[in-house]
Amino acid sequence: MKDRIKIICCCGAGICTSNYLKEEIEDRLKKESVKDFDVVISKVSDLEESIQGADLLVTTVEIVKDYGLPQVRALGIMLDDEAAEKALSEIVGIVKEKI
Repeated sequence: MKDRIKIICCCGAGICTSNYLKEEIEDRLKKESVKDFDVVISKVSDLEESIQGADLLVTTVEIVKDYGLPQVRALGIMLDDEAAEKALSEIVGIVKEKI
């Protein structure tokens, strides 16, 4: 168990999409009464630095490198309610396993 979970939200530019993912993840985790987490946004080119100490990588782009931590491809959050629910449920499940 960890005191605090670090989640990286990564997209191509690290601006719009990753911010949207961050807000959706934060809202869902708060609804699930998860409190001890940080969501950090990153662009792909900064991922090597951002990933340090992370517990989960949430991305809208395909990341080929294995960082040794769970990775959720969450482009579906932007597409439709069913895909969003699936991705957010997966994220919540991973976070709850780590706390």
